[in-house]
Amino acid sequence: MEFTVARARGRLGLTVGLHEAERYDSVLDVERCLLQSDRMNAQLGEARRFFAESGLSAWDQDSGEGLLRFLMLREGCRTGETMVNIVTSSPAVSELAPLADRLGALVPRTTSVVMNVNPKKASVAIGVEEHLLGGRDHIRESLGGIEFQVSANSFFQTNTAQAERLFALVLDSAGLSGGETVLDLYAGTGAISLQLARRCRQVYGIELAQAAVADAARNAAANGIVNCTFLAGEVRFVLPQLIAQGVSAQVVVADPPRAGFHPKALRALVQLAPERIVYVSCNPATLARDLGELARGGYRVEWVQPVDMFPQTPHIEAVARLELDRTREASA
Repeated sequence: MEFTVARARGRLGLTVGLHEAERYDSVLDVERCLLQSDRMNAQLGEARRFFAESGLSAWDQDSGEGLLRFLMLREGCRTGETMVNIVTSSPAVSELAPLADRLGALVPRTTSVVMNVNPKKASVAIGVEEHLLGGRDHIRESLGGIEFQVSANSFFQTNTAQAERLFALVLDSAGLSGGETVLDLYAGTGAISLQLARRCRQVYGIELAQAAVADAARNAAANGIVNCTFLAGEVRFVLPQLIAQGVSAQVVVADPPRAGFHPKALRALVQLAPERIVYVSCNPATLARDLGELARGGYRVEWVQPVDMFPQTPHIEAVARLELDRTREASA
């Protein structure tokens, strides 16, 4: 869960909570979140008390002043390991280090306490530098029989049980026989790549976040998987480079962010011309847009299957399977 730290309106102190719907200037104080475990709620409460007792200031978007920006809580559903990530506007190791001891005493399974520094104006919970305050710099989670290391700035699915359903659908959709080369675009920490690697000859995973690429490489090594190569960079740049180097793929799996494919990445994918594309999307609007472009590029959409990763919310994941239309290619 990602909580915003803000100045309390009309009273002294801080607010640690969630933005009101469709508003970025108002944060609702949240003492207990029903979407997270009792352990994570205990960490939320202890962090709130520590912030108040320490007299630390909250970041103000308008003035660009203040220290505390976000409180990020993560938990491995299968391992029970937890991570507390405090995002600040400047390094404050000595000020925040005592929080690690308090959290460890309160919740023994507090595995990692880190501070990420984001000095930029952009209101994002990703830092440009990271400081370890307590424990180790990652937590572990088990998914589909594979153990993953997940660091603070790496993307990893938050709903482990549904993620296994999602990945099983992706694997089934890929239709692998064992001899294929597969590209995993927007690979994150390698959650899908490592599942695919057990069923094909070679996997190339492309991911922008360097921390996620490092996690993916560690995850492959820890699980004894040797047929995965992870490349750092934007898909729109790395994919054309692979094509220029003569790399081909029979299957491509893509799990882009909400914005979907960059047009250059989509053109490169059409140029690569894999036999099959499995598209995982968290945004139906950009999925429809990109499927239209792929259809114009010679692909046939076979089916789209929604997967409810976030129950009781309007958000939905979807998996689409596309095949290269050889009949259209022959007629052209």
